[in-house]
Amino acid sequence: MRHRIWIIVGLFLCGLVFATIAVWNPGNEPPPQEATLSDGTIVRFEKVFVRTTPYDSYSRIKGFVTDYVPKGFQGRLGERIKTSLSVQPDQIGVLFSVWRKDGKRKQDSNQFLSRIEFVESTGYIFNSTVSGYNSSYNLTCIGVGAFPRRDPMLHIRLFEQGTDRLLFDLTVPNPGYQPQVTEWSPETIPITKTVSPLTVTLKRGPAEFKHQYLADDDIEITSTDPRWILSRPKRHFWSSDATGNLTYVFPGLSPFEPVWKLNIRLWRSSDAEFSADEVLKTQFYPLPPPSRVEKLDLKKTLLGVEVEVPMLAPAGTVQDDGTTVSVEKPAHNAATGISMEWGSGKGIGPFRRIHSGLPFIPMIYSVVDEETDLILTIRDQNGTKLSLENGGKYGFNGTSMRIVQFEPKPESTEVQLEVIVNKGRTFEFFVTPPKPVRKIAVE
Repeated sequence: MRHRIWIIVGLFLCGLVFATIAVWNPGNEPPPQEATLSDGTIVRFEKVFVRTTPYDSYSRIKGFVTDYVPKGFQGRLGERIKTSLSVQPDQIGVLFSVWRKDGKRKQDSNQFLSRIEFVESTGYIFNSTVSGYNSSYNLTCIGVGAFPRRDPMLHIRLFEQGTDRLLFDLTVPNPGYQPQVTEWSPETIPITKTVSPLTVTLKRGPAEFKHQYLADDDIEITSTDPRWILSRPKRHFWSSDATGNLTYVFPGLSPFEPVWKLNIRLWRSSDAEFSADEVLKTQFYPLPPPSRVEKLDLKKTLLGVEVEVPMLAPAGTVQDDGTTVSVEKPAHNAATGISMEWGSGKGIGPFRRIHSGLPFIPMIYSVVDEETDLILTIRDQNGTKLSLENGGKYGFNGTSMRIVQFEPKPESTEVQLEVIVNKGRTFEFFVTPPKPVRKIAVE
């Protein structure tokens, strides 16, 4: 019995030795896909993924052996990074690691890709301009919304920022592959849809579009409620296909799809009339002095959206330690932007610190659906609009916040906040992709 145990221990130790040798001499591992940028930076393609993916800078063998290597020797295995990365549910993520010329991790990488192409098996190319990315450690992750989900293998081409030089031409397993798709049926142009009180007619098909979106002359809007059409409704357009691709620019989808879905969402314009259950309008408050906030503690539910207006604040840094609220005046010629730090503040919302270069009013609200638009306006006692259009939006633990900055006029002495909950209407049109686009795609 004892002899058998020693045999088992010996076999385990032999396996551990061979695994350790593999860690230091990984000759059987395929070489990484790498490209050198014009400035000498080395970019390594790591993987493509959907939703969330784990990342471990160690190989599987190296990660396994690490648990059995004495701690005094683990440092010789090199720095280990274990994390996870995510993209939006409708996107595919492309993950890279970035390295300096000397082989060390590059922590401060800039955007290095100009565009990403996904080449469909039909010959059509999904062309995505890279406009943003997420970066942590030496990892760069780029999310792309449209790619060939019907292909089991994914053909990717990646181009360098500035030079547009081809860096990678890869074929990898498609993590978003969909072997079975519930197909849609096309409708006949013109298509009329009604979502009370609106009726929208799509007058022409994609082959006749003159813009990269549904323009005014492509649709006709009528309403049984005149408040919707006294002024041009605010609108949002996107298109999608049955595989889950979504794009905000036309065409953006493969013309070899059987059907495209064109989506348009309409809201009343901000100067339209709204009913009392859609509006919270505060009383007029004096402009806040530079050294303190004015607590308001206003709460109201508008069409199911819980709205809270905790305070009126001057320019500067507002801090809440859970007991008292203090204001630090901004430095001379300070920037007019916004920054904030969430925490356990009491009475003025779930934050610890807010910095604003202008006076502001924060508004806390329950998370809203995509059809709900919030219109926030600050006016003075003369009815002059003071609020800026680019108010900061923040979210934390199921709570959302908008920070509305305003710039008083010399004659402004009092201000009033108006909050409007603007419920939209969404329309879907199922159309056949134009044949001319299919022909161009494969030429």
